[in-house]
Parts: sequence; C-alpha cells; structure tokens
Amino acid sequence: MNDIHTPTGLAKSSTGITGLDSLTGGGLPMERTTLVLGGPGTGKTVFSLQTLVAGARRGEPGIFVTFSEPPAQVLQNGAGFGWELDEFQPGKLIVLDAQMRPSVVRAGHFDLTGMLAGLRSVANEMGARRIVFDGLDVLLTLLDDRMSELQEVFRLRDWLLENRFTAIVTANIQGQRVSMVDRWNLIQSIADCAVALDLSVSNGKTARKIRVMKYRGSAYSEDEAGFTIGAAGIELRTPSVEAAITPSGIPEVLKAELAHVRKELNARMTEFDRFFEMKQAEMDFLQKKQPAAADQRPTRRLSVKRTVKVR
Repeated sequence: MNDIHTPTGLAKSSTGITGLDSLTGGGLPMERTTLVLGGPGTGKTVFSLQTLVAGARRGEPGIFVTFSEPPAQVLQNGAGFGWELDEFQPGKLIVLDAQMRPSVVRAGHFDLTGMLAGLRSVANEMGARRIVFDGLDVLLTLLDDRMSELQEVFRLRDWLLENRFTAIVTANIQGQRVSMVDRWNLIQSIADCAVALDLSVSNGKTARKIRVMKYRGSAYSEDEAGFTIGAAGIELRTPSVEAAITPSGIPEVLKAELAHVRKELNARMTEFDRFFEMKQAEMDFLQKKQPAAADQRPTRRLSVKRTVKVR
C-alpha cells in the first residue's frame, strides 16, 4: 500500500521525492492541504508536479491547476525531467489553465465559485483525489484587496475540505512588507502541512534547502536538508535523508554512528588490556630467570589499571 498511517491514525501518502518521506515521517497528509512556499526558482512547481506524477504512476489520478503559466509550458518543463505528462492524459493527470486577466479580476464580482465547480466535475469524471493549485499568490496579487483575498482563500479552503482532496498549494512569499506578512498568515492558515524551499548563492555556489515548517498531527524533522534539482527532479541529499524520526527523537543515522564509535572504542581498550598483560608477563618471566640480579635491585612492576567499557 502507498498510504502510511502514524500511531495517531493520520493517513499519509508518499511524495515520490527521494528523502522527503523520511523528513515527514511517511509523506504528505492525505485529504488535507500542504502549502509549499519559496521565492522564484526555488522549485515549488517542480515539487508539486513531481508529487502529482508519482501518484499518477501509482494509478492515482491528479489535477494540476496553474495560475502562473500556460499548461503547454508546464508540460514542456515536465518533459525536461523525463515526465511525459501527455501519457497520463486525459485519464490520470491533466493540467488546467486558471490564469486570470487583470482586467477581468479587477472589474469586480470575481470569485472562484465557477472554477471550483468545474474542477469538481472534472475530478469526479477522472476519479481524482489529488490536486495542485500552483501560484495562488498570483491570483491574490491581482485581487489586491484584503477582504477579497480573505474571502477567496477561505472559499478554497472550504472547497478542499468538503471534497476531501489531498492538495498542494504553492505560493511565492517574499519580503517583509505588511501586505506580504498578512498574505503569508492568510495562506498558511488553510494548510495542515507547510514546506519551505530556499535558494541562495554564496561565492558563486548555489545552495538549495528544504524545511518542513509545520505538520499538524504528526512528528517530523524540523532540520533543514539540502536538495538538488537534477535530471529526475528534486532529490534530497544525505545524511539528512537518512535521519528518520524515532520515538526518542534521535535520528537513526546518529544512533548507528554512536554504536559504531562505542564498538571501536571498546575494541581499542581490549587491545590495550592485552598489551599490558603481555608486558607484565614478560617482566615476570625475566625476573624469574635472573633471581640473583632481582635480589640486588628493587623489583619494578607495571601498574595496570582496568579499563571500563563504554556503554
């Protein structure tokens, strides 16, 4: 089975991203919403599309809704990672265009009701339980009104809960302006899981980081992990990939390293014990061979202290 249950009963689904399931303790929450945040070029679209493709390959239909770029461009970008999305259409994976013209949005009386009704019809026809909304921030920027943003975000939240979709919402949140902070607080309120992607350049070298910011109802690793975007998509780097969650809170990879160090140290201590015992036996033998000489000078005996094994 692809679904993984935590002790609390929270169902999870594998992402198909190497290493990410270890950080999240099994994958993303089923029938809940995951928010993926990051600046331009951090890999938000790749993350969400890769997860959707992994599900489609397991026979789980999905819908990719794009607010920020034409579907043809999404398909072309996916092909660059070896994901021939055309092979899934129309039965397993489809990409839908939800780009809005600024003139239409700002003309007033705009809401997501019509689009969401259409999506429900498509999802029912496909049997899709997975959906991605890529670039929600683009729509909110066009609305450019706090009350309108609030209304549409909660409309989307209620629709996702009502239809019990396993959803990913991506958003580009940057800067410290009050409007950006408010928008972040608004968007993250609809998500049970939040993942942050970061891209930085230092001394001409690029570093990509991923961090799980929250995960309601589940244990997860709070540490950052490095990742790359290669020929097959996103892949997390070791050793963070191997740092699985344990009840004691100690990563399994660290436990293994500590056990190895203890074993090596105990082996060295045993060798030293044997070395001192052999030297003591040699001195005892020589003293017995030369009793006269031993009587004329004080006996010198090695002081051997017992070593204590590390536990």
